[in-house]
Amino acid sequence: MRLNIKKILSKTLAGALAGALVFSTGMTITWANNYTDTTATMTFDEVSGDYVDYTIGREKEDASSGYIRGIWADNDRTFLAALVGANANGGTTYYENFKLITYRVYPGQAYYMTNYVKESGYNYAAMKCESDYASQYTVEFAWSPDSI
Repeated sequence: MRLNIKKILSKTLAGALAGALVFSTGMTITWANNYTDTTATMTFDEVSGDYVDYTIGREKEDASSGYIRGIWADNDRTFLAALVGANANGGTTYYENFKLITYRVYPGQAYYMTNYVKESGYNYAAMKCESDYASQYTVEFAWSPDSI
């Protein structure tokens, strides 16, 4: 019985390359860059004119969906939310000169938000929130300009 070194080396090398390919395929998952949650609390009162509020701007690094998750609200009330453009990290100038897609946010529910912030040329985003009721109430939510 004669050992064929070429066959053994060939099979060993083929197995090693196959393993490396499988390993590297699993390592190519790409994450959006700014997907960490920031919490915000807002109080709305339509009667006194406080029915719209915005978070501060955060960097939007890619064209992925935004993300929002309702944490709690007085009397489990809902509010409306859309991702808008902003002027800077921490910025308070907002841009809405593109198609806004609004979501009704419920406590305990999470949403991946279609938006056109990055495609419209803005590098920062903020969450625009609107009252859904004529009475005063407070909401808390988590959000991010990009999503996984």
